Amino acid sequence: MSYKHINMGCCQKETNSFPKIIAIPGPAPTPNIGVLSYGSIRGDTLEIISPIAAPIPFQQVGPLSNVTVSPSGNELVVQSNGVYQIAISINAQATVEPDPLQSYFTVSITVNGQPIFLEGPAIFNVLNRSSSTYVVQASLSAGDLVGVSASSANPIANYANRSLSIIQLS
Repeated sequence: MSYKHINMGCCQKETNSFPKIIAIPGPAPTPNIGVLSYGSIRGDTLEIISPIAAPIPFQQVGPLSNVTVSPSGNELVVQSNGVYQIAISINAQATVEPDPLQSYFTVSITVNGQPIFLEGPAIFNVLNRSSSTYVVQASLSAGDLVGVSASSANPIANYANRSLSIIQLS
């Protein structure tokens, strides 16, 4: 539908008047056909973290559209090329007494088993007794496996609730 502005000839002395807008038939806008990709996986089991970076396991599959889950169940597989938003949320398992040195573990978003970035924004630390969410954007290709890995030099570091989600932006 298109709109046409009609000036009804209001006089100059009238201060509270608005122009009249009349809807006239016209071509309907074309809807954007297609759904962009999205997917999520989550887990809630208690996991102990090793000093060597290891994949974070997930047990539950969330909603999926044009995304699948890898055979291991720990990665999301994109089905089309594009720019994606990748988000990881993870909770450190609280210890009875906080570590005065604020122990932490390191988390990295991975693509095809490798850190998405070798340093910087896709590698972050989760402090003892806290939770963190991290979001990055990256270009991915069809068939790429998106996962998360974690490591810690502290033997008491562990995590419980976590989720990984991806949304195709373009």
